[in-house]
Amino acid sequence: MIWTFLILLFGLAGVLIGADIIVNAAIRVAKSLNMSQAFIGLTILSIGTSLPEIFTHIFSSIEVRKGVTEAAGLAVGTNIGSNIIQITLILGVIGLFSTLRSSHTTLKRDYIIMLVGIVLLWIVSFDGFIGKIEGGLLAILYIIYLVYLGRNEKIKEVNNYKTNYWWDGGLLIIGFSLLLFCATIVINKALLVADILGVTGTFVGTLIIGVATALPELTTAIVALLKKSADMSLGTLIGSNITNPMFALGIGAVISGYPVVKSIVWFDIPFWFLVSFMGLLFFWKKMELKHWEAGIMAACYFLFVGFQLWVFA
Repeated sequence: MIWTFLILLFGLAGVLIGADIIVNAAIRVAKSLNMSQAFIGLTILSIGTSLPEIFTHIFSSIEVRKGVTEAAGLAVGTNIGSNIIQITLILGVIGLFSTLRSSHTTLKRDYIIMLVGIVLLWIVSFDGFIGKIEGGLLAILYIIYLVYLGRNEKIKEVNNYKTNYWWDGGLLIIGFSLLLFCATIVINKALLVADILGVTGTFVGTLIIGVATALPELTTAIVALLKKSADMSLGTLIGSNITNPMFALGIGAVISGYPVVKSIVWFDIPFWFLVSFMGLLFFWKKMELKHWEAGIMAACYFLFVGFQLWVFA
């Protein structure tokens, strides 16, 4: 049992390292093409930091097609758990130690789209199953959103920021290869841990794997904030909360379809929507998150965990 946990931790570490390699290389390329901070946060960083969730879904779906139905609960639980920790604990911790500001565009466009994405996920999950067509619809809507974002983005190479495209291209290949290898380890060992502990894959995904896969968003958001890139920091969290339910889960559902347990439909997703909407209200008046408001957001995560342990463990 100890070796199983150690190998699981090794796999998670590899997933995070692979995602970090990809994100850093992508940022250098994006900056050399003169992309805006908000655009980088909402697209490059949010997709890059969501790679652990994306690959978790892909390999979980492969296991589902092999007949391991418990892998579906692991994938969906990981996705929802990661989103909730990002919008509550990570947003709250960052807001407690710094002043997190937003813009009208970010709130009225991207934050609203994030809320719409949560509602769409709830609708397609309502009958207890996300089919391939529904997953494809979520993924297509996400791609349309990306196209909309990039429509007004002026991309051109600038002279004051150079990067070696061949080097960064090689790093991207290395990062993706590491993700591929380690994601298979995470899925297999997480399912074994669920079996050993006698809990569901959904529970392990929500409270264990979901926390680990949210670490890239935490570190990326903190680094962006330290570099006084508030738009990039908040954009990463919002963008990831759009990417995860629409693209990562959508792609996974296209591969195998996902059964969704009632606790996800009637507690996790509604909770995620309510705390996200509360965050919107906090930001709305002065376009910033006050420290006491950040504290409430962080406290909501512990409320979520406590309820999960009390009712569903």
